[in-house]
Amino acid sequence: MCGIAGLVSCDQPLDARLIKQMTDIVNYRGPDDEGFACWGEVHNTGYLPKEKTVVFEPSRRSEGVPTLGIAFGHRRLAIVDLSPAGRQPMASHDRRFWIIFNGEIYNYKELREELAAQGHQFTSSSDTEVILASYKQWGEGCLQRFNGMWALAIYDTETFTLFCSRDRFGVKPFYFAVDGDRLGFASEVKQLRAAGFGTGRAHRMNVARFLLHGNVNATRETLFEGIRQLLPGEAIHWHIPEGPKALQVFRYYSPECNPQMKADGHLAWYRESFYHLLTDSVTLRLRSDVPVGTCLSGGLDSSSIVITANRLLNTNGNGHRQKTFTSCFTEAEFDEWNFASRVVSATGVQAHRVFPQMDELWNELPNLVWHQDEPFGSTSIYAQWNVMRLAQHSGVKVLLDGQGADEVMAGYHSFVLDFLTSLARSRQIGQTIRNIREIRKTGILNAALHSRNSSTLRFGLKAMRRSLGIRSLGTAALTPILKSEYQVPNQYTATSFQQVLHQDMFGPLQALLRYEDRNSMAFSIEARTPFLDYRIVELFLQMPGVYKLRDGWTKPFLREAMQGAMPEDVRLRVDKKGFVTPEAAWTSRNFDRIRKLLLGTGSPLQVWIDQQPLVQWLSGSTKPIPSQTSLWRLISTHFWMEQFNLQ
Repeated sequence: MCGIAGLVSCDQPLDARLIKQMTDIVNYRGPDDEGFACWGEVHNTGYLPKEKTVVFEPSRRSEGVPTLGIAFGHRRLAIVDLSPAGRQPMASHDRRFWIIFNGEIYNYKELREELAAQGHQFTSSSDTEVILASYKQWGEGCLQRFNGMWALAIYDTETFTLFCSRDRFGVKPFYFAVDGDRLGFASEVKQLRAAGFGTGRAHRMNVARFLLHGNVNATRETLFEGIRQLLPGEAIHWHIPEGPKALQVFRYYSPECNPQMKADGHLAWYRESFYHLLTDSVTLRLRSDVPVGTCLSGGLDSSSIVITANRLLNTNGNGHRQKTFTSCFTEAEFDEWNFASRVVSATGVQAHRVFPQMDELWNELPNLVWHQDEPFGSTSIYAQWNVMRLAQHSGVKVLLDGQGADEVMAGYHSFVLDFLTSLARSRQIGQTIRNIREIRKTGILNAALHSRNSSTLRFGLKAMRRSLGIRSLGTAALTPILKSEYQVPNQYTATSFQQVLHQDMFGPLQALLRYEDRNSMAFSIEARTPFLDYRIVELFLQMPGVYKLRDGWTKPFLREAMQGAMPEDVRLRVDKKGFVTPEAAWTSRNFDRIRKLLLGTGSPLQVWIDQQPLVQWLSGSTKPIPSQTSLWRLISTHFWMEQFNLQ
């Protein structure tokens, strides 16, 4: 896990000081080392550390080729091969290909053996060198062989070609921007802004979508005008001498979703495949030359990771005692330690706990927003922030967690009625009735209808809307105070159970992955997500919908896999919390402070908000009254615009 930065100029010399600024500003992403490489017309290279920089003079054999200046920068968080041999930018053995890379290729050992059999030689034990050899052997098709998370850039010094890629599901970020004949790319938006990219304005429509619907990180355009991102499964191919107009963004990975709801007779095969894939996924993600720990919320997903990792560590007999990290609260409604402690007792792991507080959140909000790059709509981000900090203080550099399990395996309560309505629409009336009875028996239907995130009425309307294919039956709570020119529609419009799952994988999940990347990297922690192993995701994408909620249970495959290994009251939980916080209480105790913040004459939110309706809304004299979600979208947007000096 690292921070990458790159600059390319097609007609003007580059200033090396910019690439240094781009790497320095994210030194927390890679506190262990740094490195630079420059080609062509790059000035002020003396500002780069001499012993960690490779400089190539302008080529004399490139007549007719425009003036090119190229600079790579890298901050390293050493996880695999801690020696200087793992430093980046790294070159292939013939020094033709150069790479900067953020992430992990978990199956690098298997690929290394395959490549060695093809005649490739290796001088390090890093996965970065394996990527270079894979690219040399298979070209851009090497991406299909990787099991991991990545954002990478490879420069071919012979063909003057730049190749960049982001992993299949967007676990690692890749931002880029074009300014005239200049391209910049980086791990975080703030790096590009440090190099002068972007207009200095917020992207009006995307910010409005966030305020109204919570939509963020699911489109190529970011909330910063002029700065874009590669979407999951996308790559860039660019023959640099042709200029930025020749830059091609293409999708190399686009998995299809089986639309069928009816059983296909392969239930036993799906069950067995999932168990083996989960075990292998965790096995691969335990590969590390530094300590590995686990997030433990007390829910089914994180508990499964802890139990599987513990079994593997004990089997390997390496004597490593797993460390777990849990966010706790004194308010019983939000605290999950009673469940997490059962997992701790069953496994004998070394448990660590943290208790986030509202006053601390308020003091840390500017720093939290700065690290997140873009605004967020829930204080749950702060719970995760504290868990990452606790892991750093405990000496752990790698954390496994259950991110993505709900999207992959239909674990959210909001999916239950989508499932039932899609069953009914597939003319499986008897199956629908049986499932309703079974879901009622397990208590999941009742838990879904009475969850804090959706009232019974709203829950039913949501299912009805999707069933009928209607995009919206209502508008967000912020609609009355948002200026009319910003009444934008919700971009998520899937109408069936299988489509909703596919949409959430490449839509709402992207925001959660961004939160996790920024929170973990702020404390120099590498976060790994076993449930987003592409083999597990593809297994569930090809699976008929009827199997995904079965015998009245959400995530039946995971519950079955954990039978006999997980405490039963955890394995059979039907409530869901996640990184929940006492947000309502926190908001209530600080409402005067919030009103003063949002109603201040200098608030940057005045671009979007009509002041008089906002005053009435915050006073409770109009309906709907402010919800915690709506308020936190406003608060984080306010701090975001201030922190990044946006107009």
